[in-house]
Amino acid sequence: MSFPRDSAEDLAAINEVAGMLEGLAGTREFESPTNCGLKLVVDRNFPANMLYYFLAGDYEESDLGLIRRHVQPGDKVLELGGGVGLTGALVGQVSGMAVTICEPNPALPPLIRRTFAANGQQLNLIEAAAVNEALGDGYISFNVAPGYWWSSLLPIKDSSSLPVRSFRLSHLLELSSANVLLVDIEGYESQLFEGTDLQSVDTLIMEIHAPSLGAQTSCNLITSIIRRGFDLVDFAAQSFVFKRTQSVVVY
Repeated sequence: MSFPRDSAEDLAAINEVAGMLEGLAGTREFESPTNCGLKLVVDRNFPANMLYYFLAGDYEESDLGLIRRHVQPGDKVLELGGGVGLTGALVGQVSGMAVTICEPNPALPPLIRRTFAANGQQLNLIEAAAVNEALGDGYISFNVAPGYWWSSLLPIKDSSSLPVRSFRLSHLLELSSANVLLVDIEGYESQLFEGTDLQSVDTLIMEIHAPSLGAQTSCNLITSIIRRGFDLVDFAAQSFVFKRTQSVVVY
């Protein structure tokens, strides 16, 4: 997940939003100005910049657009990295199915549940980190930066670490019966797929955190997905869509 670069005008507006949030006694529901009609329920602790960009129609818009174009009715979707649940709620709208979200940050599940409830969508929430086959199911150290919207299995400057449950990607695919996989896991995507059979997946929508991973690692990741029998069919900002076109698996 990433935010646009703040201009002076943005910063002034974010400060106004922060003042409004500070005065909230309970929760308040907002609706996206875009045509998806997504609803977001916030309290006084909600990040002001996140709410500002949501109200401006510029929060996760790239991912939301890709979901509208590539998730189909009846798709079973597994989302790794749920954020506050907005992308997952749209997946539910589009697919008409319950959405499985795997989210390890302990601060986010209440927000995800609240967002799904506000949007009338069905949720299967797994509070754990998705890991590659070598790491296996168990527990793993997870890094959370100040401000709960940024967290990763990879090192983060000034973060705090805590142990969280972990499940192999193959285990999560089996539990969810997913044919569509959404991935936004703050850099760990570079290691996630090692040793995992992706034959059950026909669509992969993945944010590649190239500024953190570097150009070579990002290119290697894209190449490895294509070698598994996917075509790169669409992209927006840092998110890429791969569709399966053949049954070749290369490890």
